[in-house]
Amino acid sequence: MKYYLIVSLVLLLSGCVPDFLVSDPDWVVIEAGNHEPLPKRNAGIVIAPTEISATVTFDSSCIYNLGDNQGQDWNKVIGLGFVGSKNQDISTGTPPHQIDGVRVGWRWNPQRARIDLGAYIYVDGKRIDFKVAETLINTPTRLTIKIDYDRKLYQVLGGQPVAFTHNKTFAYKTGLYFGGNWPAPHKIRVKIVD
Repeated sequence: MKYYLIVSLVLLLSGCVPDFLVSDPDWVVIEAGNHEPLPKRNAGIVIAPTEISATVTFDSSCIYNLGDNQGQDWNKVIGLGFVGSKNQDISTGTPPHQIDGVRVGWRWNPQRARIDLGAYIYVDGKRIDFKVAETLINTPTRLTIKIDYDRKLYQVLGGQPVAFTHNKTFAYKTGLYFGGNWPAPHKIRVKIVD
């Protein structure tokens, strides 16, 4: 267990840049062709988090068109991945947040000209995702994830609670990510204020 935690910490912290070293720390940028900011931002370790939240603003760079590939893929903005040995074989290469994790998903909805916001959750390796809310471009929006360990429930954006099965309390924050399957088609900027 100790070995797994040490390896996880090293992997999670490698490539992360503290906000005080960035000229405009509230804006997180994913360059065209990438899935996440390089270096990573807004990451960190948390113990037994009961809530994480941020005020997020999606600017006009979050309007995108992937053509026929648009589909229903969710991008991600804030979240947690839970670490523990119960069901995580580090030799598979599957990141812990894709075994037991909870995130806020986002995607451009061209029909409504808004950003869809949703729950994007993994419970014991099985993905659960659904739309919860929406927001306008350039509108600061408070995003919140709640974790109830007693009842074993996640709640994303005040939406339908989702039951989880783990007893893990050691987690890491996940940050801005573009995709699903497709990388950012152009530079994507999102303002994230904790």
